[in-house]
Amino acid sequence: MPARVASEKVLRENTWRQPRQERSRHTVECLLAAAAQVFAAEGYANTTTNHVAARAGVSIGSLYQYFPSKDALLLALAERHVERAFESVIEQVRAKQAAPVPQLLRALVDALIAAHQLEPRLHRVIFEEARLPASFRRRLEELDARAVQVARELIEARIAELAVPNPELASFIVVQLLDVILHAMVLRHPKVLRTPEFREEFVRLLEGYLLGGRRAAKTTGETHARHSVRSAGRRKRPAPG
Repeated sequence: MPARVASEKVLRENTWRQPRQERSRHTVECLLAAAAQVFAAEGYANTTTNHVAARAGVSIGSLYQYFPSKDALLLALAERHVERAFESVIEQVRAKQAAPVPQLLRALVDALIAAHQLEPRLHRVIFEEARLPASFRRRLEELDARAVQVARELIEARIAELAVPNPELASFIVVQLLDVILHAMVLRHPKVLRTPEFREEFVRLLEGYLLGGRRAAKTTGETHARHSVRSAGRRKRPAPG
């Protein structure tokens, strides 16, 4: 059986035990922090539970009380990684939802970039080096659906300011666009992700899609208005005597 397929089977069958007592929660937090460091440094294939236990400063027996395998550790990290990133972005976007659309889009891009810069190496391990179970993929689909719903609510609330006619379709396009571009940047071009140029181009891309037609019309109208004012001023200026 191929290693990746075997890994998927183990991940699907092994779950981790949620702690109830404060001391146990502290142990689990130490284990997860250590696992994130080891996975990022060593990669999925080279990580062992012994490495994680040693990094956390606990016995291997203590690790197995909560995590039956390294796959269970990675699954717990993956769930936490995507959920924390999602909640952070949603919180920051909602805080700016009343701002002018260009400011809102900049806040969105800044929040997304910040969320994807937190653990880029772990992101690669989660999405490229290990094949996570169906339960995790379903969780991703749930978060994706929530993101589309939030985007749709924001677009519907500002539809008079936007160039898109269909909020449902536009929200889907925006969410998929963000996901594909950021995922590719984290995995393929993490250094570019941190540059101001990428931020500006990403904002410009979103503005072009969501504001393009109306912004162009507004700009054209303002240009005609300024031209009319200047022309009127020239007509009223007295001829030199």
